[in-house]
Amino acid sequence: MPSFVSNDVDLICGYHIPLNGRATPIRMDDVPEMLARPDGLLWLHFNLASQRARHWLAAQEWLDEFVREVLLEGKDTRTRVESVDDGLLTVLSDIHYDLKYEPTDIGTLRLFVNARHIISCRRHPLKATDRLRRALDDGQKFDSTAELLADLVEYLADTLDSVSDKLAEEVDRTEDAILAERFHTGRSSLGQVRRMVVHLRRHVAPQRQALGRVTQAQIPWAGEDGMARMLNATGKLGDVLYDIEALQDRTKVLQDELSARMAEEQNRSLFVLSWVTVVFAPMTLISGVFGMNVAGVPGVSGHESSFWWVMALIVVSGIGMWFLVKPRR
Repeated sequence: MPSFVSNDVDLICGYHIPLNGRATPIRMDDVPEMLARPDGLLWLHFNLASQRARHWLAAQEWLDEFVREVLLEGKDTRTRVESVDDGLLTVLSDIHYDLKYEPTDIGTLRLFVNARHIISCRRHPLKATDRLRRALDDGQKFDSTAELLADLVEYLADTLDSVSDKLAEEVDRTEDAILAERFHTGRSSLGQVRRMVVHLRRHVAPQRQALGRVTQAQIPWAGEDGMARMLNATGKLGDVLYDIEALQDRTKVLQDELSARMAEEQNRSLFVLSWVTVVFAPMTLISGVFGMNVAGVPGVSGHESSFWWVMALIVVSGIGMWFLVKPRR
């Protein structure tokens, strides 16, 4: 079956999923009928940038009022996993589809999951939900919403892992630039990577903790297979968090190395400047003395070789300072 995305601007995609059967894509006009059906699972994925989608969510009285508030809230992006109305209310962080490796590329995915329904919404296209949609289009089968949620978390972990690998490659290039003493290139790229890594850890760590609590809770509609898959997906998220923390430590070490090398380079420059200043100090003094426009300066008149004597004195004083300072450098 070809990949399906709803033409509605409010419903990004929707699927009716028979138990252990192939998912059927639906449109916004089919949603009331699908909600009334007692069989199968239903996933509805909404675009919060659409006013129609927001009105539809706000009007669903079968959803708890608190659930509707959290799903529609656009400013609060804190990770949360709470048990509400025999379901799970979840706010997770996902990576934007058009990733540019900037801290702003981390988006928010809001979900409510119960025994039969998954209601999800977002403002920006996200990678994990797109992978789940393509898996359903390719015939992926699910026996419970817990399994579908577990696969979504696993796709999220895979997406974060790929981002972590890309950042690790960038850190390798940055390290090579620092070792080659291309400090300007290393400093700019390292700063960008560090900001991205810090934001990733800030989002992934609470997600790992929150989803870890879910695997320890008793969810009647999840089933043993669903909880096992959720435990596996959460474990993968924990592995990604470990890699991100290791990458953060590595960037700290590189930052210290970069600072030390730049300080050494600066000290070298200051040493050369000090050396030149000391050597040329007496030469400058001599030229300044003989350049004074006052009476009585030797050689002003009557001595044609005075200029060359002064130049010789300047050279001798410079050579003398060189030998005087050189043993003490």
